[in-house]
Order: sequence, then C-alpha cells, then structure tokens
Amino acid sequence: GVDNGLYFSLNDGINWTRVKNNLPPAPVYWLTIQERFDDLVVGTYGRGYYILDDVSPLRELDPKKSEEHQALSIRNAYRYSNKESIKTDAPSFNSGSNPPNGVPINYYLADTVFSELSIEILDGEEVVRTLKPTKNVGLNRIWWDIRYEPTFKPKLKTIPPGRPWVQLNGEGWRPLVTWDLDLWRGQFGPRVVPGKYTARIVIDDQEYLREFEVLQVPGTGGTLESIEKQVALSLEMRDAINTAVVAINKVEVLRSELNGLRSTLKKKSDLKEVERLADLATDIASKLYDIHLTGAREDAFRSPMKLYGRLSALASDLSASGIDFAPTDQQGEVYTILEERLIIAKDALEELVANEVQSFNQKLNEMDMKIDLEQNSDGED
Repeated sequence: GVDNGLYFSLNDGINWTRVKNNLPPAPVYWLTIQERFDDLVVGTYGRGYYILDDVSPLRELDPKKSEEHQALSIRNAYRYSNKESIKTDAPSFNSGSNPPNGVPINYYLADTVFSELSIEILDGEEVVRTLKPTKNVGLNRIWWDIRYEPTFKPKLKTIPPGRPWVQLNGEGWRPLVTWDLDLWRGQFGPRVVPGKYTARIVIDDQEYLREFEVLQVPGTGGTLESIEKQVALSLEMRDAINTAVVAINKVEVLRSELNGLRSTLKKKSDLKEVERLADLATDIASKLYDIHLTGAREDAFRSPMKLYGRLSALASDLSASGIDFAPTDQQGEVYTILEERLIIAKDALEELVANEVQSFNQKLNEMDMKIDLEQNSDGED
C-alpha cells in the first residue's frame, strides 16, 4: 500500500500491478488478511476501509502462463440465510455493501479469441445451474448464489380488462408483476443442500473441473436431513411454478390470437365462436393468475392472489425465510391443495386446445388462417 493506492506483484516485486476495482487513489495505511475467507482488508486515510473479497486467485495465478487460459481453485462457501432487518432502520453513512452471497468462480482469459466459454455447476452428474460468464481479457470473477435454476418468467400478451392504458412492450408482451408478500423471492431457485459440488469451465475444447464444498452455517438449529426435506419440497414448488408459467404463456398466446381474430373475421357466427373461445381461455387464465394485474403496487389490494401468486408466496415462505428447517405440515398440505388446482387448470387448457381450438382451426384453415400457440409459450427464457 502506498500514498496513491494498492499494488500487487506476482513475481516477488519485479513487476507491480495496481488494484482498482472501485478503490480510489487514496493513501493506504494498513493491510491485513481475514483468515477464514482470505479477504484483503485495506485501511485508508480518513478512517476509510476497503475489502477485496478472496485474494487467493492472485496467489494462484501463474504469470509464466499469461498466454494461456487458466481456471483457478474455488473456495468453500457457506449456505447463508439473509437476516431480514426492520424496515424503519435509519441508513448509515459508514456502511458498505456486502459481497454477493455464494461462491466466487475465478478464471483467467489470455485473450477473447475463443468459440466457446461456458460454466456449469454440477452435483455429481446433474447440472444444477448454468452460469453466464464474463469474457474480459485477464482475471474474471462471477458468483454462483448456491441456488438451482430460477423459475420461468411469464409473458402476458393481453392487457387487463377495462384498463386500456396498460401497454405491452416492443416485443408484444408485458411482465407479470405481483407486489404483495415479497413473492419474487419464491421465484429464485432453491438453495442447494450442503455438500460437494463441481464447477465445469469449458473454454474452447479445454475442460476444467474445480471442486468445492457448500457448508452449513454452524448453530442454525437445522440438520442435513431437514435441509434435504426443505430443498426437495422447494424443487417441487419450483417445478409447479414452471408448469403454471408454461400454462400462462400458452393461454396468453391463445387470448392474443383470439383478440387478433376479432378484427379479421367478418361473419357473425365466426365472431361468436371467437368470443366463446375467448371466454373459456379467460376463465382458465383467471385461475392461473390475476388477469386484472396492471403492474401497479395497488394491485395487491384489488383482487385475490391466484395460483401463480400463491405458489410463489409459499415458495418464498419456505426457501427464502425457512432457514435450515424442514417444511411444516401446513406448508405441505397447502402445496398439495395448490398442486391439485394447478392440475385442474392445466388439464382444462389442454382440453380446450386439443378440442375446441383444434376444431376452430380446421375452419380457419379454409380461410388460410390459423391460431398458432407455439410462439413464445414455453416460458423457458
């Protein structure tokens, strides 16, 4: 540390590289290493401080291989739970920002001339998560939040009844926004069970495997068995939410297509059939989500939550605030009820598409028209 910042050397002081990473050119008065997590703590002029999380990649980086890609070791991580603070706490002028919660994955790119760069997290042979890597020359770091893949995202292709001011985006859809009960937390993937995992980093035809461990936080009161039960039910709920999203996206495409036919068809009998199918589709959609949602915060007070919102609330209750405990009997019972309702709605949609819509499509084919339900209806993006 010197009067204008922080420098490090990979060759015993022959060459030095300045560390920036949001550290201003302030005088550095003290350096120390946090032993457990290998974080570099920097004391600067004026009682300021700066923390560089996990400096082990700098030690491991081989300057003699600067012309080669390198995948570095991965430190173990704890399965932390967020502590929810009181919302009336006043802001502090000396508080910094915490690092991302999870596992830092570090790799060195000699250049950006490669055709493939991918990072996957494996639990044995199962792919738990696919990450989106950065592609900068030199050291790169991305964080895995120790979670499975998040839920699919619903795309609404219609506007809420009686609210013509609600607009679709340039791609012809709008997000399904639910404000109440922090439902968005239930749409993250569940946190994984403590254990051994592997990061598979592929750069062109070179595969690097780096093992690490996710550890349980001591003193949480839960057991490995209780966490396994929590994750198992959380994954079932994630799959149920995905099923609901696929159904929502499919019925939204159907409703959008039917809306388009209103201005295209001329015969009253055809228009009457369109209205009948639209009513059936709207009835199914209203069971899957609140069709009156506008995206405003006041939506939470206007209409009751439907299946998508209720599943998200239950998932949030379990995987966001469940710490390390197993699901309660009540959580399991509520999930069973919601799953049964979801199956009924999904079957009703499949029957509508297979029978009513298919029959109407045969008539539309004679007019060189068709209801196409394949456009962006899977929800996987």
